[in-house]
Amino acid sequence: MEASSRRRWPFAATAAVVCAAIWASLSPGSRSARAQAGASHAGTHFDRVLIIVLENQNFDSARKDPYLERLAQEGVDFTNFHAIGHPSYPNYLAMVAGSPFEAQSDRQIDFPDDEEHATIANFLDWRGYAENYPELPKPFLGDRGKYARKHVPFLSFTKIQKYGADRMESVNTQDPHNRFVTDIQKFRSDPRKYPLPQYMFYSPNLDDDGHDPYLEPATGLRKASRWLSNFLENWCPLDEKMKGTLVVVTYDESEGHERTNHIYTVFLGDMIKRGQVDKLYSHYSVLKTVEDNFGLPALHAGDREAEAITGIWK
Repeated sequence: MEASSRRRWPFAATAAVVCAAIWASLSPGSRSARAQAGASHAGTHFDRVLIIVLENQNFDSARKDPYLERLAQEGVDFTNFHAIGHPSYPNYLAMVAGSPFEAQSDRQIDFPDDEEHATIANFLDWRGYAENYPELPKPFLGDRGKYARKHVPFLSFTKIQKYGADRMESVNTQDPHNRFVTDIQKFRSDPRKYPLPQYMFYSPNLDDDGHDPYLEPATGLRKASRWLSNFLENWCPLDEKMKGTLVVVTYDESEGHERTNHIYTVFLGDMIKRGQVDKLYSHYSVLKTVEDNFGLPALHAGDREAEAITGIWK
């Protein structure tokens, strides 16, 4: 689908009103069922989004990496992008829900199944991919090896634990035909028969996201860069067959408790105009952009008050 044919602003505005009305009118039980069933909304600028989150790098450090610098030149390079806070967990919650819900540490919280704890999964067909995520019991709600639950924000919501566990996919990084790769390959072979979800959240393991070794960020940066290169060159190449797919590469936060929380973020895809953007944006801005693209209402104060990212679309 060409980018120009996706610009359907009247539909987006109407969808937002209808979506809000339906959400307000449903009972909590009905909302839970509807949330996990997913919904289909046409995109204005992109048809689907894949968000990849790396770990713990200052903006200046990341931009010195040759591969990350190359991606910045190939996409939209956000030079004034900032995380929400420290440590990791509140940032991940903000990415999918528009609020950290007062979380101030990495201690995992199971948020109740109610409308006050809605996520983007309430409105879009979605899937979470997590490297080394234990498949049993389902859902697995602990940590194991290089898998860290704090980097998989959807599992913090009881609604998803109860109704959406089957949408969490374990990715075996040692298998060249793992579930993520298989989903991408099937889509590339026949996108009508094997459509991808509208919203995909990919959580690398603690090696691949650059988190470990925690006290050696330069080593972590090299590991994450090497992993991302293989991911985008071999696992999910953004060629003609992936048209309509927006890829967001971002970091959760800056190193340690660095005060400015200035982080590297790029947008990649056929629908964007390459270039540098110096305007202040945050994780909330990405969520707001996804909501606006699909004509959805805001979830919480963070995305409600954020500005959608504009001026980058073809």
